[in-house]
Amino acid sequence: KNDAFIQFDFNGAEVRTLLSLSSQPQPQEDIHEFNAKILKCSRDKAKKKFFAWFYNPNKKNTELAQFYKREKVLSKYYNEGIVFTPFGRSIEADNFHSFNYLLQSTSSDNCLAQAVKLDKFLVGRKSFVQSVVHDSITIDFDKNDRDLIHQLKQIFEDTRLGTFKSSMQIGKNYKDMEEV
Repeated sequence: KNDAFIQFDFNGAEVRTLLSLSSQPQPQEDIHEFNAKILKCSRDKAKKKFFAWFYNPNKKNTELAQFYKREKVLSKYYNEGIVFTPFGRSIEADNFHSFNYLLQSTSSDNCLAQAVKLDKFLVGRKSFVQSVVHDSITIDFDKNDRDLIHQLKQIFEDTRLGTFKSSMQIGKNYKDMEEV
């Protein structure tokens, strides 16, 4: 409806959620580059290794386990077959899926909370929140609001779980979005 789409996307939303839930600081760099340093390998290889470990509670990786406190977080938020998220949800889960449910639900709720903040910030303007998809928000953006771009990104990144690094794309449609 307006001049362009602007999309904000959390960098490694679930990973950053885990860091927040375990009271660890957020890296200000790309999360996969950060993990590449821990694993001492390329970004692509680190990403594959990380997610193979991250979502499989039976998978062991001593380098990652020393930094990411998967078990500590799970013991705090999972009890007797129920995941209790910091956003007040309770989700039935077995041991294998509990960690995934905790991080996916918490990450999604974190992004939805940011959409509400952005929507309220844009009241009275032509720009508006157009859509939310898991860990990203798209704004149907009016060029007259261009002086707000930095502030919009700050609002998106300043979450109840801490400051989450994000990327930003702009385009006339979803197909032609380019990172800024």
